[in-house]
Amino acid sequence: MKDNAKASAKEQTIPMSEMADKALKNYEQAMKTGLKMQEEASKWWSSVFSQTQLAQDWQKGWTNMTGMATTMMPLAQRRMEEVVTLMEKNSRTGADLMKKAVDASQTRAIAESQSKWMDFWTSSLGAVRANTEAFSDISTKAIDSWVQFVRKNSEATEVRMPKAS
Repeated sequence: MKDNAKASAKEQTIPMSEMADKALKNYEQAMKTGLKMQEEASKWWSSVFSQTQLAQDWQKGWTNMTGMATTMMPLAQRRMEEVVTLMEKNSRTGADLMKKAVDASQTRAIAESQSKWMDFWTSSLGAVRANTEAFSDISTKAIDSWVQFVRKNSEATEVRMPKAS
C-alpha cells in the first residue's frame, strides 16, 4: 500500500507540476503582452507629440479658446454691471413706492388720499415702463454683443475635420 500511495502522490505531483509550468508560462506571456502594449502606447504617444502640425493645432486651439474667453468675459461683465445697476435703482424705486403707498393709506382726507394714490399709481407705472425699457436695452445689448462675438470668433468655432491623406 505504501507503494500505491507513493505512486498516487507522484501522479498528483506531475499534474501539479504541469499546472505550475503552465501558470508560469501564462504569466510570462501576460508580462510580455503587457510590456508590448506599453511599448506600443509609448510609441504612439511619442509620435503624437512629435508631430509639429498636431502640436501647432493644439496650440492654435488653445490660443483661440483663450482669446474667446478674454473677449467674452468683459462683455458678460458689462451686462452684469448693467443688471446690478438696474437692481439698485429698482431697490430705491421700490422703497419710494412703499413710502408713497404707506403715506397714501394713512391720509385721512379723501381728496388728499386720492391725490397720493394717483401719485403712487403714476410712479408705479413709470417704474414699470422704465424697467421694461431697461430690460429691453440690456437684452438688446447682450444679443448684439453675442452676435458680434460669434462673428469675430467664427473661424475659431468651426469644427475642423482632419484631411484625408
